[in-house]
Amino acid sequence: MLVAALRVSIRLPLFLIANAVLIAAYTLCLGPARRFRRPIQVLWCRIMQALAGLRVRYIGAPNPSGPTLWVANHVSYLDIAVLSRRLEAVFVAKSEVANWPLFGIIARLTGTVFVSRQPALARVQREAIRRHLSAGGNLLLFPEGTSTDGSGVAPFKSSLMDIASARGTGNGPSVTVQPVSLAYTRDRAGVPLTGPRRALYCWYGEMTLAPHLIRMLGQAGAEVDVRFHPPIRAEAFDDRKALARHCQAEVAAGVAAAHRLVTDLRQAAE
Repeated sequence: MLVAALRVSIRLPLFLIANAVLIAAYTLCLGPARRFRRPIQVLWCRIMQALAGLRVRYIGAPNPSGPTLWVANHVSYLDIAVLSRRLEAVFVAKSEVANWPLFGIIARLTGTVFVSRQPALARVQREAIRRHLSAGGNLLLFPEGTSTDGSGVAPFKSSLMDIASARGTGNGPSVTVQPVSLAYTRDRAGVPLTGPRRALYCWYGEMTLAPHLIRMLGQAGAEVDVRFHPPIRAEAFDDRKALARHCQAEVAAGVAAAHRLVTDLRQAAE
């Protein structure tokens, strides 16, 4: 407990200071200075990973050319720093995220497309997505629709996968879809993050953000596996449901493989 409290006393102030400074710097990057926004974003990711004690292993490579829709499982607010370090993309998130403390501010600043359940806003949202894709931009989506405990992957919502053809009239460029598996596998001592230990880094259900963040900062750190699966073309599937099932199966297999490897290594060491 004493060690955890000491970590929090050091990491939390650094977390708040880093966010205040980098958010201000990002906001001030206007006009020609906008080219500095991506380096600032990457720096933010590196600092957040360091403060959380995360050791991330990236397997495979992101699709090199856009427009690309990356679809990943979602287990924690830490996913943002883990994925954004390698992926230059705009997030697609539920509208509630815009009101989250701190992370909502970051989401709005970075141009996150917020998806609302209100049908009246659907056209505006689809138009924003269409413009982004038509300009060659990339998107990052968590199609489970919520975060989980990381033990598996929830079914992907096919309605969210419609973003792959969100150009509306079909006149825009074809979109490449790439599934991405993300797994928080073990702590820095090599102990697998299973059962209740998943809650040390996974944020889900009715958990409150601030207490979870403080408790997480008190931990030594964790290992994270990020696996980029082979890119696919949306038009290769009969419909969005088939596309969603394929992506969910790929991501689920990657998550299971990451956890299985850690378990096998643990058993071999005993």
